[in-house]
Amino acid sequence: MRSPVEHSARKAALRALVRVEAGGAYADRALEAEMAGLSDADRALATELVYGVLRWQIKIDWIINAFSRIRTARLEHRVLNALRLGVYQLLFLSGIPARAAVSETVELVGNDGPRTRGFVNAVLRKIDARRDAIAFPLLRRDPVGYISVVFSHPRWIVRRWIDRYGAAAAMRLCQAGLAHPPRTIRVNTMVTTREALARELTAMGYAVEEGRFSPQALIVSGGPAALAPRERRYYMQDEASQLVALLAAPPPGGLVLDGCAAPGGKTTHLAQLMDGTGTVVAVDTSESRLEAVREAARLLSLENIVTVCADAAGDIELPGGTEEFDCVLVDAPCTGLGVLRRAPDIKLRRREEDLAGRAALQLRLISNLARRVRPGGVLVYAVCSFEPEETTDVVERFLDDNSEFTVEDAAGVLPPACAEVVDRSGFLGTRPDLHGIDGFFGARLRRRQ
Repeated sequence: MRSPVEHSARKAALRALVRVEAGGAYADRALEAEMAGLSDADRALATELVYGVLRWQIKIDWIINAFSRIRTARLEHRVLNALRLGVYQLLFLSGIPARAAVSETVELVGNDGPRTRGFVNAVLRKIDARRDAIAFPLLRRDPVGYISVVFSHPRWIVRRWIDRYGAAAAMRLCQAGLAHPPRTIRVNTMVTTREALARELTAMGYAVEEGRFSPQALIVSGGPAALAPRERRYYMQDEASQLVALLAAPPPGGLVLDGCAAPGGKTTHLAQLMDGTGTVVAVDTSESRLEAVREAARLLSLENIVTVCADAAGDIELPGGTEEFDCVLVDAPCTGLGVLRRAPDIKLRRREEDLAGRAALQLRLISNLARRVRPGGVLVYAVCSFEPEETTDVVERFLDDNSEFTVEDAAGVLPPACAEVVDRSGFLGTRPDLHGIDGFFGARLRRRQ
């Protein structure tokens, strides 16, 4: 049994951060594992602390190195992440007095001996006293270094974005990656309407607005408590992610294959757009992740989803010997650089060379699953990234080897409000700095009759 001190938001946050850094855990899973038994208020604080530290970790480490006699690279994981939590509370989180931020952080390392406690206390007090004198790289002399540190993104990402978009746009893109993402839900139109659910949530005390692009999207803020993550009337899903199923536009009564289905957001959206008719075959390599798909389908009362555990890059044995589909979705694994505001740990674990590895896998997936598209059918390729290696390059390489497929203009399928997120080539492309939603890419391809 944990003591009250151990069973606190800050203790949970520290343990989660250590699991992310030392154990390679994903932030959401590490945090959920450490928050069992916490009150709603403590869960909210632990979540804010973990995601705040991960968003700002590069800048926080720069600050620690400026005031610590021991470099961050040499500090033990627990001590380093305790310091990060302290700096985040001192400099980035309003409402916590400096004295409390320092003392609570020292308490986190209370069992590490007097020297460690003294070290943490001294570093945080120096940072607090000289917070207005912290020196950063100069924008004019070192734009990559300045943007990387001040806006807390790895140098390789900043360099790529400056080369492609220019320094000012790269800065805005990094700023967008630091923002708290809105709570966006997809209304389950099988059981209610967007208007009816909006009225209901408003009556409960939430502020509700309609999404800009998806006709099923509601953006919810405020309210008496956090929205229930599992609910029959809606599914938590960013608006950019919702556009992928809308781009597929699956036919009611049709046969649809989702080749990389877990955790089920796009799978259930496809089934919903088909009015619960036809069949969506959801494929994923992980049986445990497929359980999340099945659970989402049960919760949303969708009975037209069949799950298959298989590798979509290889041979797939499908139910009933099905060979061809009206629509195939390839929501391929990617670097995730379009969703950094939602999963900030991604930028800390990715390397530039990951782009080539992911692109090779993506090409294998789309090439293999394309064989399942019937003549006249539709193939949709999507990733939560806007990096060329994972987006247009993959589609172009695929089309070079598969002349029976042609690009269809996404503007002809998506709602009229989506005109601004479709480029000249007919591809779907969203960015958080430009559109206020996650960064996604989508291509709709038609197989000739």
